[in-house]
Order: sequence, then C-alpha cells, then structure tokens
Amino acid sequence: MGNISLGALSVAYDLDGPDNAPTVMLAHCFAADRNFWRPHLTALAGFRVLRFDARGHGQTSRPDGPYTVGDMTDDAIALMNRLGIAHAHYVGVSMGGMVGQHLGFGHGDRLRSLTLLNTAPRYARAQQQLWRDRAAEVLDRGTEHLHDTMMRRWFTDQEVDTSGPGYRYMSAAFRRFHPKTFAACALALADLDTVDQLSQIRIPTMVIAAPDDPGIPPEMSELLAAQIPGAVLHWLTPARHLASLEHVETFNSQLQRFLMETINK
Repeated sequence: MGNISLGALSVAYDLDGPDNAPTVMLAHCFAADRNFWRPHLTALAGFRVLRFDARGHGQTSRPDGPYTVGDMTDDAIALMNRLGIAHAHYVGVSMGGMVGQHLGFGHGDRLRSLTLLNTAPRYARAQQQLWRDRAAEVLDRGTEHLHDTMMRRWFTDQEVDTSGPGYRYMSAAFRRFHPKTFAACALALADLDTVDQLSQIRIPTMVIAAPDDPGIPPEMSELLAAQIPGAVLHWLTPARHLASLEHVETFNSQLQRFLMETINK
C-alpha cells in the first residue's frame, strides 16, 4: 500500500479488507518482511489485515542502532495510532512475537487477542552470546557466509534440500538483509527477558511452537505459555524455527479457529 511516516521512521505497510471488520495485525520475524504472511492470508478472509515491515526490514527505513524490543513495540503502537486502529488481534512470529509479548503486558488494552509463533520470553545464555557474536561478525564480514547456517536453523533438511517455498522466500529475504539491521536486531533480541511480566497479559493468547526448534527449546515454549494466564499451546512438527511456512494449512486452520473462538466468546 505504501509508506507512512512515524516521526523519523518511514514504515512500509499493507492494510486490506473491509473497514468495519476486526483488524488482525501481522508482525514478521528477524530478516523477513511483510510478505512472510502471504501463505497465511487465506485464513484471514473477511478480516481487516495489517502487515508491515519492521524497522530496518523490507521497505521500512533503517534508523541507526542500537534497537530494543521496546523500540519495535513503540513502532507498532505508533502505526496503529497513525492508521486509526483502536484494537487488533496481534499475530507475531519470532521477533514479531517478542514485540507481541511487550504489547500484551504493556498495551493489552489495544489487543483483542495474541498469537505467539515460534518465539521466546528469553534466551539461554549460550544463545544470547551467539546473537552477540553474530552481531559483531556480520559487521565485519557481512551476512552471506551465515546464509546456509541460518536456513538450516529455520527449516527442516527436507525443506532446504527440496528448495520449498518457505525456504525460497527466506533465502531471498536474508540475502537482502542489511548487516547493520542484523546486528542491531540481534543485540536487541539477546537482551530479551519478559518472563516476570508475562503474568500481566490478560487477553486470549495462543502459543504455537516446534519441539525441534534449535533456538527455542520446548521447555522455553512451555514456560511462555505457562506464564500467560489461560494461554493455549500447540505444536507444529516436523519443523524448526519457522514452522508455519512448512505447515501452512495446519497453521492457517489453528489461527482461523482461534480468532473465531475469541471473537464469538
């Protein structure tokens, strides 16, 4: 649809669907853009759907770092305000889900529901250090040498070896990803820790995870769901980190059912 100015940040977004329908706000993962959600749009027929590129991603402008998840949360609220969206059902994957957690406990009055996909409330120390090491590494060497490693973390071997549609999309997106954005976001994610705030989330919440996600072990997904009152947890398998792109129809059904149940309560 175009770009909209949020102060110094120019945010690329698409807003489609009936003006009077419930709004679903979709937030993509690290290194992706709003096109991450294309395979899932069929699940949202009849909704008003807002997709946007996070700061430094896609066609959104790239401010200088450092970034924080709090900054990205402020971006999401500012976008809702600028577009006149009072309330939304929020769906976030990985980094987008981390923003969703912050929205849930910091701006819960603006959300009707929360779907958290392949995301964590915090990382183990080894994973935190890995993010910091990679941030320094890409500023020195760029991102291309990490391409194959990241793809194998995000997708099953079958998806990579057969060049499946999810792999093709993320491979191209990663190759466009600017090293400075990689570093700024990696450092922001390394510092994440929402565990003690999650009990403040008081809206319907669905957590979807993959037991073989190399970055988010099952016990972390279980902790995320357990800390949010009333949250439900579903698993997608076989999958690694970007599970919905390998289980499009299953995820679409889960999301559609959750939204309709929430709306009809």
